[in-house]
Amino acid sequence: MEKIRKFFGKEDEDKLDETEETEQEDVAEAESAPAVEEEDSSESAAESDVQEHAEEAVTVVKQASAARGSTIPYHAELTERLRFMFHDPTISGSIEGTDEFVLEFMAMGERFNVKKQALGDVVFGTGTAPNEDAFIRISNDVVSELLSASTFDEFANIYMKYHKNPDGGKFVKIELRKDIGGLNRRGYARVPLLKLLVGQIR
Repeated sequence: MEKIRKFFGKEDEDKLDETEETEQEDVAEAESAPAVEEEDSSESAAESDVQEHAEEAVTVVKQASAARGSTIPYHAELTERLRFMFHDPTISGSIEGTDEFVLEFMAMGERFNVKKQALGDVVFGTGTAPNEDAFIRISNDVVSELLSASTFDEFANIYMKYHKNPDGGKFVKIELRKDIGGLNRRGYARVPLLKLLVGQIR
């Protein structure tokens, strides 16, 4: 009888061990399941971000291409030409989406500025502008050439030509007062005209 009790006692212990192991496996599986779901969710979010950035990049390229071919009417002054371009939907792109910007210019012996508050309109002013994003100086000869351009593509080529390769009295000098990365995050990268004016267009 003693042997029988020991035998059945041993058998019960084995069953108890098996039951405990099974319960531990179930708990481990239950704990690992959310981790898999979280990992899948993270991968989906990452893929969504990549797709969103890719679509935004394509949109920017299309806007830049369209802007390049835009025609520009005659203007007697640089401020008039810039005013036209800032209000042209093709050249200014998604300018309404920019946070804000402030640009100061020196041309034909006069200082003027162009600025926009967040979700506001583009405003032109005379004199200096506090806390500007960039200070841009354009020589008189280059102003004359910019006013003779009949398309935005031609205007951009002249502007960048004398920015990269000044020639005697012909120059476009751009002094960035803010980090270009910060400017791009505020919307400069989405607006062909802003990219050009700070010397970042290609």
